Amino acid sequence: MKIARIILFSPLAFIRLLLVLFMSAYVTIIGWFWLKTKGFSRRMQQWVAGTWGRTILFICGIKVDKNEIPKSGNYILMPNHRSYIDIFIVAAMTPAAMVGKAEIAKWPFVALGARVTNSILVDRKNQKSLLITMKKIKESVNSGIPVILFPEGTTYKGPLTKKFKNGSFKIAADGNIPVIPMAIDFNDVNDAWVDQDTFVGHFFRQLGKPLTRVTIRYGEPILDNDHKQLQEKTKEQIESMLKTIQSA
Repeated sequence: MKIARIILFSPLAFIRLLLVLFMSAYVTIIGWFWLKTKGFSRRMQQWVAGTWGRTILFICGIKVDKNEIPKSGNYILMPNHRSYIDIFIVAAMTPAAMVGKAEIAKWPFVALGARVTNSILVDRKNQKSLLITMKKIKESVNSGIPVILFPEGTTYKGPLTKKFKNGSFKIAADGNIPVIPMAIDFNDVNDAWVDQDTFVGHFFRQLGKPLTRVTIRYGEPILDNDHKQLQEKTKEQIESMLKTIQSA
């Protein structure tokens, strides 16, 4: 009954949810056929991630104000994390292999989508999974496919960032991989998906609005063989960009 009431009072969000599911299935299936017939390629990975992300942003009325990402070779992109919407944004703007929680494999099309985009799902409670993830990140970057990793490990309403986890910075420092910081901030702080809020509840409440405005900023690449210094510099850049966005 509760879901029925939500649908009744949020018809726009319901239509958007159906379109999101349809486009996720469509893009993933095309990617799967591409993978089976031609094998994995960076071109395929960019098309699947980019097409999916841009289409979802359009469907959901998400308008993004952004600067240009600095030109860099292989890198790890590290954004702060406000909502599941961040995933659509980074896929649309910076198609790359994503590192995410293993739990999201239960979402529709996620497991297959991870295969066709070379994304990495990690079980943080499993030490073996963490070691495999570290290896996969290095392999992805070394093969020319950048990696997107949220260093907070979970969503946070802000205004700045939570404590960053160490593991991702150790990978970058040990592998001599540049980190590009990325700041994500919603014009409406209530667009963040945090605490015990359910996905369906948040989706219908937030995407029942005609328009959602988001600002993103890419920072300058950071290279440091000391993972603590790398972590500190990345956090400083992201928080500096967030402060600039919020003061505009």
